[in-house]
Amino acid sequence: MVGEELIVGKKLKKYFPVKTGLTSRSNIYVKAVNDVDIVIKKGEVVGLVGETGCGKSTLGRLLIRLIEPTDGELYFNPPPHILEKIRNNQPLTDEEIKEYSLFHMNKKKLREMRKRFSIVFQDPYSSLDPRMLIKDIVAEPLFSFGWNKKDAYSRVQELLEKVGLPQEFMYRFPHELSGGQRQRVAIARALALNPEFIVLDEPTSALDVSVQAQVLNLLEDLRKEFNLTMLFITHHILVVKHISDRIMVMYLGKIVESAKKEDIFKEPKHPYTQALLSSVPIPDPRVKVNRIILEGDVPSPINPPKGCFFHPRCKHAFEPCGFTTYELVEPLRFVLDNKRNPELGNLEINEINIIDDLNMEITFNNPVDRGTVESIIQKEKEETRALFGIKEISIEGNVMKIKMHNPVEPKLKDIGNEHLVACHLVNPP
Repeated sequence: MVGEELIVGKKLKKYFPVKTGLTSRSNIYVKAVNDVDIVIKKGEVVGLVGETGCGKSTLGRLLIRLIEPTDGELYFNPPPHILEKIRNNQPLTDEEIKEYSLFHMNKKKLREMRKRFSIVFQDPYSSLDPRMLIKDIVAEPLFSFGWNKKDAYSRVQELLEKVGLPQEFMYRFPHELSGGQRQRVAIARALALNPEFIVLDEPTSALDVSVQAQVLNLLEDLRKEFNLTMLFITHHILVVKHISDRIMVMYLGKIVESAKKEDIFKEPKHPYTQALLSSVPIPDPRVKVNRIILEGDVPSPINPPKGCFFHPRCKHAFEPCGFTTYELVEPLRFVLDNKRNPELGNLEINEINIIDDLNMEITFNNPVDRGTVESIIQKEKEETRALFGIKEISIEGNVMKIKMHNPVEPKLKDIGNEHLVACHLVNPP
C-alpha cells in the first residue's frame, strides 16, 4: 500500500565543473540536476523517464547520496513533525537539518541509514566484480555491516532463490552468467540488507526484450513481497507503464510533468511528454500515429535556455516562454529577406547588434516602413516561433530597435488529481 512520504527532496541541485585546462579551475558547470523537488511515498514505484543526458541517473544517485549534492535538502522517512514543516514550507532549525537531512547528518548516522536504501545499476557486466564469486558479491553488504559468514551465506542462498537462481550459482563467477542472470544477482545484492527504497537505474536496457520482461516481472513480484519503494529510471516510457504507479518526466535537469501513469498515458499535458508518447510504436499497421517530431537538438546543460528549458524545441512556445535576442538573430535574417518577402522591396539588413538578452538593434540599408515589417513578423509567427518573443518594435530611420518579453520559468504546479505540470500552456504566468 502507498502511504506517507518516504523520500522528500527540496531544491536538489547537482552541478559538475567543466575543466578548461589541465590545471585551471573553471566557473563553468554542467547543471545535471537543477532545482528539483521530489516526493516518493512508501510502497510507491515511480518511473523517471527522459532522453539520454537529461539528469535521470544523477537524480537517482542523489536520492541515496551516492554522489554529493551541490545544494538542496533530502529527507528519508522524516518524522511527522518534520514532514508537517516541509509540507507547509516552514523553515527547519539547524539542529533539525543535521538530524534528519541525508545531506547534513554525520558519517556514523549516514552509514546506518545506508542499510535502508540501495541501487541496481544499468550495466550488469560492469557492476559486478569479475574476480569475486557470486556468493561473495551478494554477501559483501552483509559483511560490511558485521554479519558472520554462516548467516551471510545462508542469506545469500535465500536471496538467490528469491530472484530465481538455484543454489549452485553461488559458486560461479559473473562471466559464467548471462546478462539476465547477472542482473538478477545485482537485484539480490540490492535486497541483501532489506532496504526500504531501491533506485533501479535502467536495469533492463542492456538486456534482450524477452529477458527484460522476466526481470520486470521479477521486480513486480519482489515489490509486492517486500513492500518496496522504488525509483525506476528509464528512457523507454512503455517499460515504466508496466511497473510504475506514477511517472515523472525529466528534461534538461528539471521535472516537467508528474502524474499517475493512467493520466500520463491518457492525457499528457506537457509538449515534451506528448512527443515522447507519440514516438511509442503501435504494433498495428491500421493505426495511424501523428508523430511529433522535435526540432533542433537538446540544449546544453552548461548554458540552458532562459525561461522554459524546452521552448527552443516546442511548437507551441509563445511570449513568456523565454526567447532571447540570441535566438532571434537567424529567424529575423530569414523572415526579413526580400527574396522571401518581396514586399520589403530592396530593404536589406546591414548589421544586427545584440545589446543584451532582451534588447537588440538592426541597421538596414534604407529607411524602414514599420507597417510592412510588423505585418511580415505577424504573418511569419506560426512558422518561426521565436518571433513570439518580440514585445516592442521602435524605428528611427534605418534603425529598428527590438525589445523582448521577459522570460518566465514555468513552475511545477498541481492542476488536479496530483497531476503536476511545468508549462505556461497549462499554467499561464
